[in-house]
Amino acid sequence: MSLVARIAARAGVLSAVPDAVARGAGAVTLARWSLARQPAPVAPSSAEVIAVAGAAKLLRYRAKPGVALSKAPMLLCPSLINRLYVLDLMENLSVVDALLSAGHPVYGIDWGDPGAAEHGLDLEGFVLGRLRSFLQTACSDAHVERMALLGHCLGGTMATTLAAVDDAHVESLILLTAPLSFHDGGMLSAWTRTPLFDPADLVRVVGHVPGWVTQPAFAVLKPLGQTTKALRLWQSLGDPKFLEMFRCLETWINDNVAIPDAFFVDLVGKLYQQDALARGTLAFSTGPVRLDAVKVPVLALAAAQDHIVPPSSALAPVARFSSTTKRCEQLDGGHIGVVVGGLGRKRLWPLLVQWLQTPRAADARAA
Repeated sequence: MSLVARIAARAGVLSAVPDAVARGAGAVTLARWSLARQPAPVAPSSAEVIAVAGAAKLLRYRAKPGVALSKAPMLLCPSLINRLYVLDLMENLSVVDALLSAGHPVYGIDWGDPGAAEHGLDLEGFVLGRLRSFLQTACSDAHVERMALLGHCLGGTMATTLAAVDDAHVESLILLTAPLSFHDGGMLSAWTRTPLFDPADLVRVVGHVPGWVTQPAFAVLKPLGQTTKALRLWQSLGDPKFLEMFRCLETWINDNVAIPDAFFVDLVGKLYQQDALARGTLAFSTGPVRLDAVKVPVLALAAAQDHIVPPSSALAPVARFSSTTKRCEQLDGGHIGVVVGGLGRKRLWPLLVQWLQTPRAADARAA
């Protein structure tokens, strides 16, 4: 080796060349995707629509080749303000695929983009109207009386209120980073409780609250988030698998959903400002909605580094459920990473399958 080569090797120049080439190729790939407006390969699991209500659709996911869907079914209830496909993000990174591969029939709610049919539809309307109706339809389609109901984020809040009021079709409740107490010390909780903020005033101006209003608020919750993301992207430009995951996740993050007007008023006014669910003051036209009225088996999962739904918000209130079977787990990861990160594959998916396949004695409803 020549003197120049030895000096270059000691300085790390030669070893840096392949990294630079790989990063350059990665940058070209990102640019090509962007210029071609090539859609990311999100939501790979095949599904068919079996029910429609306004903008919302109930999906039945199709079985994987060679896998008989003969085990306990599950309905996925995502947050009303996010797309369902975070639970079916991409090949080899899909909660839906993990459940189907284990032989469980899977149904999912696509809330859609709110329109005229969602005008005036509040929390009760979505829970006792659409969610309950879709759950009944899914049970009928699966030929079961009840099925497991998984609620993600605000979808878990909605699922909890349904279980508290009418658990006739709920076999068990799985809460995935679901806020139950909204006075949690987090920044989002503090902002929404600003004395001068009246959600009804905003709705009167904009109607359904568009994503361009809410998205910046979530981004600012983690001020260094964008910087950290950019640094990680730069460090991983040479990793094709990372680039594909990054592309799919960014597609989901930026696929904004407007929040239905009356639901937004209840979300901010009753849940965040009044903390009505945790305090036991929330009520529907059918009567009170109380946490101690939840009697079905429950699996509550929180993310240790969650900056949107702190673990205290997702787990502590479960102690007030009347369920005979209650299991709380805190998983490593953030609000999104716990679902789509590598740890999700190692911890979340096995937990869900284990929960569905564990026989249980008669629950508290029989008491």
